[in-house]
Parts: sequence; structure tokens; C-alpha cells
Amino acid sequence: MNIKITQVKSGIDRSERQKKTLVALGLRKLNASREVEATPQILGMVKKVSHLVKVDTITEAPKTPAKKKAADKVAKAESTVVAEVAKEASQDEA
Repeated sequence: MNIKITQVKSGIDRSERQKKTLVALGLRKLNASREVEATPQILGMVKKVSHLVKVDTITEAPKTPAKKKAADKVAKAESTVVAEVAKEASQDEA
């Protein structure tokens, strides 16, 4: 199942953790949207910034990339960003 996340409120004057969560979700500007798979990790991040975003459920399957290599690069880049944000968040809490 996929969801569409749209940033509806600014991240200005929010905690650093919330700002990094928005970036990890791929939301950098107001009214920016992103379609992602609804994994438990993504849903947890959405819950932390639920007051800043709007979530819509998408019933159709996502478009497949023309080339598999391009899709692999995108997936690797996204997982790296999420891992870095999670690592920084755990260091901030400690």
C-alpha cells in the first residue's frame, strides 16, 4: 500500500528532530508531495510530524522505472538518508 505525503505547514520554529524527519520523508518545501510505501518506519515518521503533513492513501500501483539500475540507485540513496537521520536522532537522544 502506498501513501502520498504532502507538507502543509512549515518546519520553521520546530525541533531539529522534526525538521530532520521532514527531510527524511523527502519533504523540503511547503506543499511538496511524495509518494512512498507505507512501511512501519515511514508511518512512524509520519506520526511524529502529523501536525505538519497531510496523508492520502493511494490505491493504484506505483509506476515502474524504465531502468532497474536507476530504481536501485534511488532506493539506495533513500535508505542512506533515512539511516543517517535515524543515526543522528539516536545520538541526539543519548
